[in-house]
Amino acid sequence: AIERWVRITVGIVLAATAVFLLYRLRFALITITLAAMLAYALLPLVDWIGRLRLAGRPVPRVGAVAFAYVLVIAVIAGVFVIATGPVSAEFQRFVQNMGQYEVQFGTLVANARASLDRDVPPSVRKQLDDALNGAGMLFVNALGRVAQAAGRWLSHVVEVILIPILAFYFLVDLPTLKQELLEFLPSRVRASTLEAARLADRIVAGYVRGQLILMAISGIVVWIGLAVIGLRFPLLLGMVAGLTRAIPVVGPVFGAIPIVGLALLQSPGTAVTVLVFFVVLQLVESKFILPQVIGHELNLHAATILLALLVGDALFGLMGMFLAAPAAAFLKEMRALAEERVVAPGDTPAG
Repeated sequence: AIERWVRITVGIVLAATAVFLLYRLRFALITITLAAMLAYALLPLVDWIGRLRLAGRPVPRVGAVAFAYVLVIAVIAGVFVIATGPVSAEFQRFVQNMGQYEVQFGTLVANARASLDRDVPPSVRKQLDDALNGAGMLFVNALGRVAQAAGRWLSHVVEVILIPILAFYFLVDLPTLKQELLEFLPSRVRASTLEAARLADRIVAGYVRGQLILMAISGIVVWIGLAVIGLRFPLLLGMVAGLTRAIPVVGPVFGAIPIVGLALLQSPGTAVTVLVFFVVLQLVESKFILPQVIGHELNLHAATILLALLVGDALFGLMGMFLAAPAAAFLKEMRALAEERVVAPGDTPAG
């Protein structure tokens, strides 16, 4: 019994130490992870360029990676040049109308409160007032946390610059780097480490590429849908929807809330139409697009992803929410792998 309690105590101490180290090294770990994700996103392009032949010879790996970087930078610059005019014009109009939106929002809240005061019993009215105030505070706090996260990352300029540099080295020297890292480990754990690395490769590669595709689809569809509905600033709001789609499960909701709120300021009918549009979009995405794009790489229940998002947010902030789902899927796969190793090959568990 004493030995059992000693093992439990040691396990708790080791787990607490690991969590503390993860928290202290969070920016370094996130930088490495984002660099790996960038490398995963560029890997198909690099492999395709590497299969081309120049003067009868295959393109060297470093040349393929460099050309992929130049190509991606050129595409991003082209999109930026093309989109800067419309997005800047919409953003300027949005800023110019901010005062009008504030007045409209205040009028809307005042009318809602007057309706509550007239038609709702006092006990229920207080609960609704508290709920409205709480919702407003949550929204303000969420915006504040996003701004704080952006500020923290701006204060870590070195880490941000290191992301594409590390991704370049990952793409060029991945086999050599993998071998060097394995040499730091005892020989008895190298096979299991390689197996875990293959699991992480499958999960992260599918997740990153799938999320990029989903973000592009969401941004384009929302842009076109809002333009057809007649909501102002469709391109700007489509970009918001595409960016917030990076966070699994809750990202589309975070993106839809301000858009529906802006539609409500335009007219209640427009708000209802936009809300129905987002509901239909979410149903189509979850039932048809999501399984095809990401497939079953994560294999996690939505409630599990939500719990992972909460833990990721508590430990690493906004970036932790983005990385939480693949990390949870990896831990689940590792647990299944450990359970398989408990049962020796050829043995059958009792029962």
